[in-house]
Amino acid sequence: MAIERGKLHDLIFDNRALWSHRALAAVPGVILKLPPFKQVLANQQVKSRYLETMIRRMERVY
Repeated sequence: MAIERGKLHDLIFDNRALWSHRALAAVPGVILKLPPFKQVLANQQVKSRYLETMIRRMERVY
């Protein structure tokens, strides 16, 4: 349900007291808001299994 609402990154990195957690929560949030083509480009640069899984799940929703 958090994926459909676009809030999964907030659930994973919920300790907002640390600047590193705020930064880590921002990265997936920004990438998931990009158009699909730009998501692929960002994913290729990051090469993250975590991002690949999130993007695939977002594709199923839309």
